[in-house]
Amino acid sequence: MSDFQKPIVAPPTIFGVSLIVSALFGFVSPTPFLPLLLQLTAGPAIILSGVLIIRSSMREIAAANTTYDPFAQSNALVTTGIYRHSRNPGYLGLAIIQFGFSALLDNLWIAVAALLAMAVTDHWVIRLEEKKLSDKFGASYRAYCDTVRRWI
Repeated sequence: MSDFQKPIVAPPTIFGVSLIVSALFGFVSPTPFLPLLLQLTAGPAIILSGVLIIRSSMREIAAANTTYDPFAQSNALVTTGIYRHSRNPGYLGLAIIQFGFSALLDNLWIAVAALLAMAVTDHWVIRLEEKKLSDKFGASYRAYCDTVRRWI
């Protein structure tokens, strides 16, 4: 099936815009919530964990010889590696990175914006992808959805 409804915007753009806007908002209206030591240790550690999750998901997609592009058709259903724990580890990684920046910059607005970006991605991207994958892979995809959560 090559005719499917595509998302209006890619999730990295959704998370990137929400990060930039909320960071700017945090400079105008600061919301400090962490001690400096926690900012400087937890922030980078959280960011790194998000990057590692995305990298792991990209490796699994590459190994299956399918696409990471939400605008393209998948030719394989990936259920191995990180995909055994999350159906959307790339998007989860983006959210975790944004939460890490919230900690690093001591900006609560960034965390709030991450939740908003997750909701937007869930509704306007993931649901389209799920329909596309269900149409393409049928019962196997639905069985996968029954055993693996959308985010975590």
